[in-house]
Amino acid sequence: MRIGYRRVSSEGQNLDRQDIGEVAKLFEEKQSGASAKDRPALMDMIDFAREGDEVVVYSIDRLARDLRDLHDITTTLTRKGATVTFLSERLSFSPQSNDPFVPLRHNGMR
Repeated sequence: MRIGYRRVSSEGQNLDRQDIGEVAKLFEEKQSGASAKDRPALMDMIDFAREGDEVVVYSIDRLARDLRDLHDITTTLTRKGATVTFLSERLSFSPQSNDPFVPLRHNGMR
């Protein structure tokens, strides 16, 4: 299933500028990105995502506040078996890829 996530930082901003195309389920919020735990639509999207789903986000800064936040969210989703795609950056994180956020396994070590 293709799942969309869109966020703006304040009530006065418009979500329509984040064109993510057609999705089966859309999660949106007008909320500061300061803390992932204070973003109910993000938490709902993470809970909703399942193996085989693709989470589509317009750009990295709409999902994550910083590199650690990006790592935590993408790791959570990929461990569930979902792929995360950022349209603006043309970047995807998936459970099967060899990207920098997927834990490496070498000689039984992580």
